[in-house]
Amino acid sequence: MNKDYFPKEIAIYQAVIELFEEGADINSLTVSEITARAGIGKGTAYEYFSGKEEMIAKAFFYNGEMFCRQLYEGICQEKDLYGKINFVLLMIEQQVSRANCIFRLIHIMAGNTSLSGWIKELMQQRKLFGEMPAEDVIRKVLHDELKDRAMPSEEKMTYLVLSIYSKCFCYGMLLKEGKYMDAEKKGAMRELVNRGICREIEEILASS
Repeated sequence: MNKDYFPKEIAIYQAVIELFEEGADINSLTVSEITARAGIGKGTAYEYFSGKEEMIAKAFFYNGEMFCRQLYEGICQEKDLYGKINFVLLMIEQQVSRANCIFRLIHIMAGNTSLSGWIKELMQQRKLFGEMPAEDVIRKVLHDELKDRAMPSEEKMTYLVLSIYSKCFCYGMLLKEGKYMDAEKKGAMRELVNRGICREIEEILASS
């Protein structure tokens, strides 16, 4: 999560995310709309990107990387598992639109479009270089929780990563749909999700 970005790259990424948050249709979004929002010339954009699909795909990854960097910094300040998971869920609540950009990747990848092709290629590149921010954050939480216990099998670790990610994904979708706008109900659901994640982690790590 240490890649450096050029200012004009960041301007493009931020423009894409802003348009997405405002409800723009990603499929019909044009290069002109993106560059106009970014405040740079269309020709300049092509010095960094091959086209719209690359801009959008990399914008989602950039947003996810920045979000995960914030998560990582916050998690490091928490002293126990409950506090770390609670911090993650609170961040999802506070930045629903940014978190949903990560979740949106899953939906796009399920399709068979040029954009999904770009995203899948980027996924493969990042796996090759060990750069998977969301997965890295979850694995960091798990490794911290291990302490002096034996490392579980890779299958168990992978399962826990998938399980935690899916629960956070579902929580984000609930928030996006506005089903838990009431603070008390949202707090109760956050507590249930947190306790469920913590319990599953403890059960699997204890059995290793």
